[in-house]
Amino acid sequence: MTIEFAAPASATISIGRPRLQVAIAGDAVAQSFPIVVRRSTLRDAQRARSLLRSGTHDQANFSVALEVEAAIAPHPASARAAAGDPAASDDDVPETIRYIGTPRGLVSLIRDIYVAEIADAVIIVPIDGSATESRVREQVLPQLDAARGRVA
Repeated sequence: MTIEFAAPASATISIGRPRLQVAIAGDAVAQSFPIVVRRSTLRDAQRARSLLRSGTHDQANFSVALEVEAAIAPHPASARAAAGDPAASDDDVPETIRYIGTPRGLVSLIRDIYVAEIADAVIIVPIDGSATESRVREQVLPQLDAARGRVA
């Protein structure tokens, strides 16, 4: 027995994916995400998103955000110096994804996270405080805003 569903010719078909959103931790947008995932690897984050989204019928309006700790600077060495020594931490395994590098690299990581369906939104948590926060606002967010709808 085969059951077929035909949509009217004028029906809008949604692929069930919210648009990419990026925010800085503490911003109103970041606080508006209903589900925020913290995982130590991108693969674990992808599994969590898939599991969370599998139980919803309205996937186009269901967004899973991933926290990414970041330190960015014009040069990778400067970003590493600003982030400090990760070996000085008591934890051997990071609690969430960590990016240390350039603004351009962070933009690429965020796009990859979205395209690979690891998360629908990204919350940037600056490791080194205001230096990274201002660079994200000035150099990362404008690039992603211009690319909304053209993420891939």
